[in-house]
Amino acid sequence: DSDQVVVHSADAFAPVAYLHFLKLHLESKASALTVNVCSCEISCNEDDIFSSLEEDEPQKSIPIIRKSLKHNSLDFTKAFGSSGKSPSGYQWFSGITAQVLPSKGNNAQEAAREAFTVLQANMTSEGLKLKDIILVHLYVKSMKDFNIINSVYVTEFDLCPPARVCVETRLPDGVLFCIDCLAHKYDTATDVVLRDEKLVMHVQSISHWAPASIGPYSQSIKVGDVLYCAGQIALVPCTMQLVSGGIQTETIVSLRHVERVLQAMSQKTGLHHIITASCYVMDSKHIPIARSIWQKKLKECTKVEDSEEHHDVTAVCGLLAVVVISHLPRDAAIEWHVVAVVDDPLQRKHFAMKTLSEGFQIECESVESSSASCASISLRLSLISPSASQLDLDGPLHDLVSMFRQAVEKLSGDCSASPLSFRVFFREDVFDVEILQTGLQGYLEKYLDKKSPALILVPVVDLPGKEVINVTCWL
Repeated sequence: DSDQVVVHSADAFAPVAYLHFLKLHLESKASALTVNVCSCEISCNEDDIFSSLEEDEPQKSIPIIRKSLKHNSLDFTKAFGSSGKSPSGYQWFSGITAQVLPSKGNNAQEAAREAFTVLQANMTSEGLKLKDIILVHLYVKSMKDFNIINSVYVTEFDLCPPARVCVETRLPDGVLFCIDCLAHKYDTATDVVLRDEKLVMHVQSISHWAPASIGPYSQSIKVGDVLYCAGQIALVPCTMQLVSGGIQTETIVSLRHVERVLQAMSQKTGLHHIITASCYVMDSKHIPIARSIWQKKLKECTKVEDSEEHHDVTAVCGLLAVVVISHLPRDAAIEWHVVAVVDDPLQRKHFAMKTLSEGFQIECESVESSSASCASISLRLSLISPSASQLDLDGPLHDLVSMFRQAVEKLSGDCSASPLSFRVFFREDVFDVEILQTGLQGYLEKYLDKKSPALILVPVVDLPGKEVINVTCWL
């Protein structure tokens, strides 16, 4: 069998990329013939999993007064936002929402079309088109609407659609879905065009090395030295059915898919080249399992890197956010979404700090690629007070954004990255979403002014330990 691989590139090296994909496919077929079983199959035993450390175990949640996320708690007609355009041609758009409301008299398909019309209009005002989008986050109210949403989504993009991650999360009633997306368009007037060349991997037919796309999206898009991957769940490639065996097997298989997609896009690229990762799970009990397997796989990669390079330094791996959501495509237990950089992980810059703020602890980490082309920042707000009912959020939100600004300022002088997205995974049982949005947006504009990133609010079921907010920032 042969895979339909679409390589979208204007340079003369596109055939080389195609041959690399074909080579990987043939290698997996040869492996299958050698062992007389399909290479898609996987066995997993206790040795594959790190024993969960005590600190990895889910901690007891502090009692918190629940606040329901009602529709009128946030005016989604005013939620649209965008970042500024970076020097290298990137721009992030957020808050594109499809609403099905009795007052509007629209159905799901009409709401979806209207949302894309709004997105297109806002992109046009910035001199961009839908074809310039390279990555989409699609948050749906219910996976039951997945087919309806896809039927409209597929009409909006051409043969080379953007990479996509799709999960169900706790959106307000009446909201069909919410989209945020990253667009890229290099300046054709400049001489540095080849560095920002776009390469698209869109495998649509059945294979034995990685799953075909189950929707109108590409598995990965490479721009310059950065790889933007689609979300990966544990589908068996040759059957496109979810692997059996539970959360441990699903975690291993889905991470293997991530690694194979990275390797197909760029030789010798592995999990240790990831600069930011989001892991979506369906149960809080799955958090330590996902973390343990992630750490084990990264150690395997970095050991190989260290032995090959003969360095004494340690590779700086990507920042991981694990969040619990309500549902995933195909009833999967786990989904991984990553952005990777073809750089030297041994030469990356890492920065970390923490502080206390009115009953909360704030932790911050940043990773800058060795090429200084991009960076990621992670912020975690954890509750350490025995009661949340009397706490004022204004101070902690101020300190959270202030720490973010410090992290941005500590990027090296050579770094061309600028803050584009400020994705806030928050426990919806803790926060009033309107207060959260108003506070964060106000402080981002105060501290970063015209460099303020697009604010993206994602309500989730749970976060690790005592975390109530986990922010991932792409620069």
